[in-house]
Amino acid sequence: MASFGSIKHAIFEKQARKEQYQDHIRGLNAFDRHKKFLNDYVAYYGKEKSAREILPVKTDQDTIREGYRFIMTEEDDMNRSWEHKLVKRYYDKLFKEYCIADMSHYKTGKIGLRWRTEKEVIAGKGQFVCGNKHCDHEDGLSSYEASFYAPDISPIDILAIS
Repeated sequence: MASFGSIKHAIFEKQARKEQYQDHIRGLNAFDRHKKFLNDYVAYYGKEKSAREILPVKTDQDTIREGYRFIMTEEDDMNRSWEHKLVKRYYDKLFKEYCIADMSHYKTGKIGLRWRTEKEVIAGKGQFVCGNKHCDHEDGLSSYEASFYAPDISPIDILAIS
């Protein structure tokens, strides 16, 4: 038979573990708590795949990458899904006076263009600093206007590139 002291110690030990677990759970936000409970559920009931592997998470950045177009058309404005609204909101935040060019594959005839972000506008990238993605020259710059055509949309007349 166990002594009174050992029983008392076991009860206090169990209570301390319970309080520590509750403090840990209270310290998590709702999403982290949900993930922990799901992982505990999967571990207890013995599923072979964790909940994270079963349900891939699609982030806002993934949505923007899938739906982004360099030039938006009026047809794009008609789509009312939340994905297209998110892409449109991102597109509206860009500064479309000058482009930033990626000239790393120019020898094969491939040039990448993208609109400037607010950080690049403040730094003068594309207007007062060379618009090449990998260049920071400030002297002897010129601005050029180039005709732009994308095969999946109607032709765009003039696009300013610096």
